[in-house]
Amino acid sequence: MGVVKVGNGFYFLYIGIAAVLLLLLVLLLRKRSRKTARAVFLVLLFANFAMHFLKQTFPPYRDEFPLSLRMSAMQNLCAVSTILFPFIYLFKKQNILLDYAYFIGVSGGSAALFYPTETLGMPPFAPDTVRFFFCHTTLFVVPMAAAVLGVYRPRLKRFWAIPLLFLVWQAIICANDYFLVAVGLVKGEFSDLLNPGFHNSSFTFGVRPDFAWAAKVLDPLVPRFLKTDVFGLNGGAPFYFPVLWLTVPSFVFLIPLYLLLSSPFWIAEAVKRRERRRQARRGISCERQDP
Repeated sequence: MGVVKVGNGFYFLYIGIAAVLLLLLVLLLRKRSRKTARAVFLVLLFANFAMHFLKQTFPPYRDEFPLSLRMSAMQNLCAVSTILFPFIYLFKKQNILLDYAYFIGVSGGSAALFYPTETLGMPPFAPDTVRFFFCHTTLFVVPMAAAVLGVYRPRLKRFWAIPLLFLVWQAIICANDYFLVAVGLVKGEFSDLLNPGFHNSSFTFGVRPDFAWAAKVLDPLVPRFLKTDVFGLNGGAPFYFPVLWLTVPSFVFLIPLYLLLSSPFWIAEAVKRRERRRQARRGISCERQDP
């Protein structure tokens, strides 16, 4: 049957499914109430939440139990989003968390769909392949559909919060990793976590050795003191202070990306406001001309 590869038919099949699901949600919910749309979004998000834990019942997780429990924790950015999104979307009114959910869901979900590292080389319809694409499709589709439908739209004035909340996501991953080492679900010592090549899928502990190109881009933005292993904790491997090393790169790269991803919506809102003002002025002008 073949396997999933970047650019082959199975790869584009799952991207196509994500696009179709987004289109269907928008078409089916555009004339429905905000309450109905929120309910549909919550069903998808809680289904994704449940799948994050139910995957322990099928291969390869079942075969590695209990060590596989680490895979149902908050071990990377998308895992944190999968667990927290259902509760964030319980809010009825727009808030900073929903602005960030749009950003991290659309950027992280789409990145995983276009470069599905965990499924490359796997059978296209294996349970874990389907789970992976369902997870990241949901993370992408729900925030995008909510924005298109006007249920929750990213706000321009909240751009400053995006890198801060990204660092919060990273701090959660950091705490999760130390907990997993403490309980033995990740084999190693606490000092091993400071090695960027050890259990570091989201760059929480620095630039991974297999991403040398990223080091060339990010390292110049990291203050020297956040790359200095003063106490010799990581055995001579390249050192990055966990989470905090990302502070400057986060502000430099994530704010422009958020503005780019959210610009279609706030530009559309600006155009609508201008049109309403123009119509209001026209109405006032007509009233003055009436005899």
